[in-house]
Amino acid sequence: MIKFDPITTLLLDTWKPLLLLLLPFSAFVMWFFHWPGRNAKITPMRASKFSPELVPKNLDTIVIGSGSGGCACSNLLAQAGQKVLLLEQHEERTGGCTHTFHLEGCEWDTGLHYTSEGMSLPTHRAGALLNFMTRGKQKWRRLDDPYDQIFFPNDDNVAPGRPNFNNYEFNAGSKNVIRSLIERVDPNNDALKKQCETWMELCTMVNEGFTHLGISRVIPSFLHFMLRKSIKKLYTLASYTVRDVQYAIFNCNYSIEDLLKGCPKAPDGPEPDPILRRVKGVLNHPIGDYAVQPRVATFVAQGITMAHYMEGAAYTVGPTQNISIRSSSMLREMGGEVLCDATVENIIIEKGRAVGVRVRNTSTPNGPVTEIRSRNVVCATSVFNLYHKLLPQDHPVVKEFLDPNKRTIVESNGHVFLFCKIKGDAKELKLPTHNLWYFNSYDLDSAFDKYMIDPVHERPPTVYIGFPCTKDSTWPKRYPGISNCILISDGLWSWFTKWSGLPVHHRGAEYEKFKDQLARHLLDILYESVPQVRDKVEYWTLGTPLTEDTYLHSYNGGSYGTRCDTNMFAEPNHKWTTTPHTKIPGLYMAGSDAFLPAVCGAMYGGILGASAILGYVGSLRLVVAFMSEFATAFQEEDPKLSRPAAYTRAIRNFITEYVAN
Repeated sequence: MIKFDPITTLLLDTWKPLLLLLLPFSAFVMWFFHWPGRNAKITPMRASKFSPELVPKNLDTIVIGSGSGGCACSNLLAQAGQKVLLLEQHEERTGGCTHTFHLEGCEWDTGLHYTSEGMSLPTHRAGALLNFMTRGKQKWRRLDDPYDQIFFPNDDNVAPGRPNFNNYEFNAGSKNVIRSLIERVDPNNDALKKQCETWMELCTMVNEGFTHLGISRVIPSFLHFMLRKSIKKLYTLASYTVRDVQYAIFNCNYSIEDLLKGCPKAPDGPEPDPILRRVKGVLNHPIGDYAVQPRVATFVAQGITMAHYMEGAAYTVGPTQNISIRSSSMLREMGGEVLCDATVENIIIEKGRAVGVRVRNTSTPNGPVTEIRSRNVVCATSVFNLYHKLLPQDHPVVKEFLDPNKRTIVESNGHVFLFCKIKGDAKELKLPTHNLWYFNSYDLDSAFDKYMIDPVHERPPTVYIGFPCTKDSTWPKRYPGISNCILISDGLWSWFTKWSGLPVHHRGAEYEKFKDQLARHLLDILYESVPQVRDKVEYWTLGTPLTEDTYLHSYNGGSYGTRCDTNMFAEPNHKWTTTPHTKIPGLYMAGSDAFLPAVCGAMYGGILGASAILGYVGSLRLVVAFMSEFATAFQEEDPKLSRPAAYTRAIRNFITEYVAN
């Protein structure tokens, strides 16, 4: 035994308590600044088919659904050091709406047809987050301006002396959008220009509000006072419809300050002023990205979508499928697993807490069921699947969700998809490199009403027309001499319910006839808008809301989770949507219903889901790790930038998210 002199003994006795405190503090600091995923070497691999022996032991978290939200959530939890199991019900591939499929020697994407340029930039918050999750492996190509072009049927209802265009362009930057619109509607109308500027400023305000809403889901409640004003404005605007806000700005000349005090109700019927009729119709442009008609849609869905594309648009280099492969491969590097062909029958609840799931192979509906346990369970397949299918129907929280007095949100509508294989090289055919949007009328509410009642004889109100072969730089090498096209219009689940219980490819002649009638509308619109492809479509197939239900497990074929109407952000629904938390311990949400619809919104919902599980300290640890790489991206863009300046720029962009003007 070592003996010390009296002075040394006294010093040791004095400092021992401090040393005992420093040891755990040092351990905490080392843990906090050591990010397990930082040095992970991702080897992109497709998911394996579910088999009980492939399930890792001692799981921390199970994530149900491998769409944009599920992949983001599972990736970040794995990077934080958790052992995560990602389960996908599709028999062959992950990705949800980002997956691609192959038929007849051709390929199509299913949901990510284009996204904002910000998703492609490592110096933009969304792009930096995706870069962080894929270790920089996901590459993008910016779409040339115009990234979108809308065209309407010929319309002679035009003001005297004004131009009569039937197509309008959307370029990066709000000033460019306004300039192009005014030139084609009423070139010398300065008052109209100012009203359009108010519209765009309002969209930017919505963008800021959602940024602050997302931050509020991560920080402790005692700090919410810093964001309360912005979020209050967001919720005020969320209570207005798109139609009513258009009426307030363009008919009543409301300012933003006026709107925050109240919004007048738009009168029924079409807009009588031929100039405003066109302006309103064109400014409904992003409607295809949330699929709710102006009379019903919450304005904030319009605002955030408009702001999302303000900087322009981008598309993946290579198949969109690669996003989920590159993101989910992180799980294997950290001891987890990614399995497809895995249908979750239900979530196991014991003593009031979610403790695991019961799983079977999708390909064998009557096969054995496997119980898998974990500390946390994340549902990334919509709030409607969660409460209608995955939880015990006698659970008190489920009963509350099913009570119409305590929940007023409804699922979104679905879509009809036409996938076309075209003979010939895209360049030789001179196919457009931008997206086309067909709008059936400047009065979209009327067009929606007619189509929803009679989709056989009425044309769809809006149709997206895109050519992935012109956006993906790898396409010519992968599919020489072949082009592809995707057309998307709206579709109601109620049109197809009588066939919902029948298996794929065995739904009968009546179903096939109905599909053919819907397809003919879309083919006619394709040939009118891009006449050079007439007689060159070698193959086409039509997808319906039943297709979405089968392959994407969308509840009632809904494309966007919760419908983006004014109920989505109403006070009674705050516990159901735009939050990763549920009232059941151990159970969390990710994806569209945890924040916002579409690929980027769902990604943010996945990030919020991971943050909810990691807690405040774990989330701060994640932010520190992310900010380090975010700052590095700015230094790579500008090598002269100092490290402190790079961090300052990263923090500013993270909080404010720049919107082009």
